[in-house]
Amino acid sequence: MTKEPLRRFRLFETNDPDDAMTTIDRLYGKKKYKILNTSSGHGTRSLSAASVYGTTSLSEASVSRLVWCRLITAFDFTFVQGEPEHCIALAFQASGHRHVALGSQSEFTTSGSIGSLAPQDRPLKSFFSRGETLSLMIPHSVIQQNLESMIGNASTPIEFEPIVDSRNGGGAMLRRTIDMVAAQLAEPESPLGHPAVAARLEEFIVHALLHGQPHSYRDAIADDHRAAAPKQVRRAEAFIHGHSGETIRLAQIADAAGCSVRALQLAFRTFRDTTHMTLLKQTRLARAHSELSQSDPEATTVTEVAIKYGFYNVGRFAQDYKRTFGQRPSETLRLRVGRQRSV
Repeated sequence: MTKEPLRRFRLFETNDPDDAMTTIDRLYGKKKYKILNTSSGHGTRSLSAASVYGTTSLSEASVSRLVWCRLITAFDFTFVQGEPEHCIALAFQASGHRHVALGSQSEFTTSGSIGSLAPQDRPLKSFFSRGETLSLMIPHSVIQQNLESMIGNASTPIEFEPIVDSRNGGGAMLRRTIDMVAAQLAEPESPLGHPAVAARLEEFIVHALLHGQPHSYRDAIADDHRAAAPKQVRRAEAFIHGHSGETIRLAQIADAAGCSVRALQLAFRTFRDTTHMTLLKQTRLARAHSELSQSDPEATTVTEVAIKYGFYNVGRFAQDYKRTFGQRPSETLRLRVGRQRSV
């Protein structure tokens, strides 16, 4: 049986609408609420959350910057944004509907497959009918960081299309993702508590948002063919040479160079007629060759050296090595003995 999403993070449950609003106001503090209809339903109302922004976090990893909230109400109410929060809210109605007014510029209604993406740092008013809402809060700083990793400096704040269609495309992926994570959070030993998993989850969700939802920088992301400058290529080369014995990712190389991954890829093609991953492979092969040339074959094996420099498929390592140096790695190792005897 599927567990109720976010059940173990439930903050309260009550049959009293006034108590519900008082508790919500206490938890969220800076917002204003008005109950429009207290007799529209019977039963319980509950607010479940993996984290309340600024109060509790899902974990100590970077996923704690993303906040899942699940709101179930048996009454209609109006929400008015009080003091601004520097985040954006992606919300879908599992049941009921919501009418959103973003200042005086945009008004729309969401329900079923149509969700909303609303910035929380400007005038916002929402009417919620009784039902269930699942929301994901993403800080602007997280979006900005990922955006600039793609295109470099973003001089103006990003503006998203506020209506999210989850019937297909990017909207469908976003809806499935937030539903999946909410369900996973019901598991007591969820892998989302692992820092590496949390970091990848955050990056995946924000990149899915930037690639799947229309916004003011969408053309810049699609048409980013600008190459990094030669100095950034040199920074990448220095980082690769200094970390060739470690497990490093593309994003780490680009970060060390001070540009986006895409810009760095184009720069290596433009200024070096190669790729940065090819350079990393060649650097590791050269380090392996140097070590094999100086090692005692009685105390060292080809496999040990290959794995040390990130070549976990030893057969493929031997092929690349011979293609580069004209001899098998085992021959290089044996040649050291011959050189010692000739001396």
